[in-house]
Amino acid sequence: MLIWGVTKFPLKMVMLTTHEAAVALTSWLLYTQLSGNKNFQPFSNTNNFLRFVLLGIVIPICINSIYVYHYGYVRGDMDKVSLFWLSDFITIFPIAICLLYFIQPAKTSGQWTIKFNKPKVSKQAYLELSLVCAVFIALSLLFPFNKYWFIYGIGATFFALRWGFETAIILNVIIFMLSYLLPLFDFASSLLITQGSTQYFSVHLGMSTMMFVSALVGRVVSDLSETERNLKEQKGKAEIMNAELEQKNEELDRFVYSVSHDLSAPLKSIKGLVNISRIEPQQSHIYIDKIDKSVNRLEEFIEEVLDYSRTNRNTIHYEKIELSGLIYDINKKFEFLEGFDKIEFSINLETVFIISDRLLLRIALNNILSNAIKYQKKYKDHKPSITIHAYVSNDEQVIEVSDNGEGIREEYQDKLFNMFYRGTANSSGSGLGLYIAKEAIGRLSGKITLSSTWGQGSSFTIHLPDVK
Repeated sequence: MLIWGVTKFPLKMVMLTTHEAAVALTSWLLYTQLSGNKNFQPFSNTNNFLRFVLLGIVIPICINSIYVYHYGYVRGDMDKVSLFWLSDFITIFPIAICLLYFIQPAKTSGQWTIKFNKPKVSKQAYLELSLVCAVFIALSLLFPFNKYWFIYGIGATFFALRWGFETAIILNVIIFMLSYLLPLFDFASSLLITQGSTQYFSVHLGMSTMMFVSALVGRVVSDLSETERNLKEQKGKAEIMNAELEQKNEELDRFVYSVSHDLSAPLKSIKGLVNISRIEPQQSHIYIDKIDKSVNRLEEFIEEVLDYSRTNRNTIHYEKIELSGLIYDINKKFEFLEGFDKIEFSINLETVFIISDRLLLRIALNNILSNAIKYQKKYKDHKPSITIHAYVSNDEQVIEVSDNGEGIREEYQDKLFNMFYRGTANSSGSGLGLYIAKEAIGRLSGKITLSSTWGQGSSFTIHLPDVK
């Protein structure tokens, strides 16, 4: 007012100049503070959208109407106040929603920044939107606004039903620009046949209703589409879980059957040997040796079952593991196995440490090394050897265990990691070892690969993600 040369003005005039600040403050206070939506996601769902329209737009415009009522050129005329209310709504509603939807404040590292959301609108939607805009422009050039304004509502609602919320708010902004903003410019007003039609109360009421309804329909459609996507994802996850559950049930059935068999066999053997030793006490030392072997076999099997349980139930704990120490501890356990002292071990560790879960890695290596030791060739001139090579390649931690033992026939290799599968007739184990190794490495998001030639040896390779 000082710029215009006004030096004296009443207190009422000062109060009226605060209307924009009052509207902005009211909108912020009602929506972000009283509605509890401090994360500022007004359009994430239909409820938030309706809350924003009421608290962030409708009530602040009502407060602004109190100022409008006291304007000198309005002079308390409620028809004009209502017309201003609708004009404010038509102006604020499409622009505010569009700006807040595509340009959102975000708090990063304690500082507020601006996040730009790129419209997720398909090329087909853009093409249809362009055609509809061309029709709207043609209408504005040929007919008075009050004669065709309802077509805007039909078009916006149709697009909301077809493409959802984003397209609806984009089209509402375009409609606002064509029908209310463009006629303000001289070059446009000479072309458009408006004839003051935007001043009709009924047109304002219809346009504001149309904008709100089309945006609401779009929000509901987007919510339904999002719900449908979530349901499809949940259905897909449920199908995967059901498939895994069926597989686990099948494995459990096989596990129970095989465990009962592998537990009962050595127990029956022990019982039979005890009865025979009673009949032939002079041969008891022979039967005791056989009982000892059966007990060892039973003990090994129980240990494998315990490893299986630990593999599936223990919480994963990543730590820095010294490979040489881990391999030494595992080999120490096997040093009393038949033929262990004849094996030449070659350990080549390009990486000294591996980041992994110690228990799961130990279980996997324990079973792989156990097989490499047990299934060596059984003839005189054979010089058994086992090579352990560890390195990092392509963001993977790799451990290779190679031997020059019996090897595995090609037709058996695909089944070797199955539960209770024995790849050779000479197998004295339960068939759980390699299955447990695969499960342990699988829990570490890794995999085990096999390369074997019958009669020449085998190589098992553990691939683990390079955990930083």
